[in-house]
Amino acid sequence: MADGSISMDSRIFTCIKNGRPHVYRFPWKNFTHLLRHRASHDKDHAAIVFRDLDREERSTVTYGDLNRRTSALACRLHDDYGIGPGDRVSLAMPNCPEHLLITQALFRLGATAVPLDLRRDAPERKRYKLEDSRVRLLCVLPDHLDSERKVAPEVPIAATDSLLRGDNDRHADLEPEWSGDPLEEQATGIILYTSGTTGKPKGVLLTRQSIVSNADGIGRWLHFDENERLSLVLPLHHVNSTVFSIALFMAGGTLILNSRYSASKFWPVIADERATSCSIVPTIMRDLLADAGTFEAAGHDISALKKIMIGSAPVPAGPAVRFHDRFGVRLIQGYGTTEVSLRVTGVPPSLPDDEYREALEQNAAGVELENNNICLEGDPPPGEPGEILVRGPVVSGGYLNRPAATEEVFRNGWFHTGDIGYRRTIGGRDYYVVHSRKKEIVIKGGVNISPIAVENALVEAFPDLAAVYVTGLEDERWGQDVCAALVFRNGMAPEMQEEAARRILDAGRAGTVANLSPFEAPFKTIPFDPDRLPMTSTGKVQRNVLRKILQEIVNRQNAQHN
Repeated sequence: MADGSISMDSRIFTCIKNGRPHVYRFPWKNFTHLLRHRASHDKDHAAIVFRDLDREERSTVTYGDLNRRTSALACRLHDDYGIGPGDRVSLAMPNCPEHLLITQALFRLGATAVPLDLRRDAPERKRYKLEDSRVRLLCVLPDHLDSERKVAPEVPIAATDSLLRGDNDRHADLEPEWSGDPLEEQATGIILYTSGTTGKPKGVLLTRQSIVSNADGIGRWLHFDENERLSLVLPLHHVNSTVFSIALFMAGGTLILNSRYSASKFWPVIADERATSCSIVPTIMRDLLADAGTFEAAGHDISALKKIMIGSAPVPAGPAVRFHDRFGVRLIQGYGTTEVSLRVTGVPPSLPDDEYREALEQNAAGVELENNNICLEGDPPPGEPGEILVRGPVVSGGYLNRPAATEEVFRNGWFHTGDIGYRRTIGGRDYYVVHSRKKEIVIKGGVNISPIAVENALVEAFPDLAAVYVTGLEDERWGQDVCAALVFRNGMAPEMQEEAARRILDAGRAGTVANLSPFEAPFKTIPFDPDRLPMTSTGKVQRNVLRKILQEIVNRQNAQHN
């Protein structure tokens, strides 16, 4: 295929279970058959409950609606826009039912969804993603039509009101050619862009097999069935929400879709909808802990809530233990990356209390899930670190238009995650613990931020800068936040450097730096003497050493202010 999604060693897509090769096979012929099956068995059962937190509105899409409306959407996309198998369609929209409906319609067509990040993608980055993925159509909400048309005027654009108009009268009988052939199962279903160690984001090719096999593993791990009611607060352009939503539809459960994350409305929605589970990142855990008094005063009934899944960024053990003690709900940690379609380990949710407590205190990321193998490179003994490797049908098809980057990490029968972990025995089983990140990515609230992208944006925007070195420092709320060491051009006096650093900080926070969103902007800008930069013998900055130096500076500044 042109995107290179099946060019890798086939061993990467096979795992060993009980001594036998295991390759996941979807229980339905394709997504059309899945949706028809759900409609025929549970047509009045809620598939999606949408909570618009800004308008305070609630709406429901049943499984009968989901099948009928995605069928009509597939027909309109095919007939009016010529979308068919292999075509790429971008979605520039927030959390809303339309996002899910269009994605499922594209699956029915055998086409590929390319979701964008409305909040954090600057116009230049949106344009890059659209050009890199060569999309044939951009789907937006009516209110965003004019602004998104300006981003890439050469790309055809469709508003959802036009796409959904007359959906009661149109019924598609279109099905993708997904016969179960291994090559077809490696066709790309979704392209999710994730920051790497280079300035431009990389498009991860999530295949139909990788998506559904990971969703199946999640469903088995968490015992999802038709009674599951999952409250979804993370954005739908994130691999977490993407795969969790599919896991719910495969199980026949109900997805409670929040229009956005809101700390003040998190618990009220859980209580109102009798949610049984939720998926969060560590930043949300910290927010909820900080406002625990409000929760207790409100007296919300969350008795239906059995588990809260947490991951997508390192989970600190101390706050996790305090969260469990304060709210009485189990935090279920898991580990994975976009390249493996979400989760490859998970803490079993039904552990005995003492074993669960030990796993929580030891910061365990869980045991190997159903449709993958996980190991540490070199097979070090328990407690010794090694790079985390993954294989199995959950592994994605590599990076779009990046053959060298693909070959670098998808090799020798395994995906090399770049993360360092170790094994720990709990209750007689091997649990994996994520120790550190080999990559230089800053992970802020579960979102990957490329240091080089931030550095490039700052140097381009401020001519007085000779260089910028960005790293992630510890942050109580976000886990990590962006800190920038600023190297000014020769001749700038120290007091002028301090003033310039404050000006750069303020511009970043105000969102006036091109190619840089306020979320990615530094929370600290520190003038740095180039002669003090820790260098290797080849003249490269040792970022790990620089991170420690910057952390010490920030700690001293905080101590002085306190």
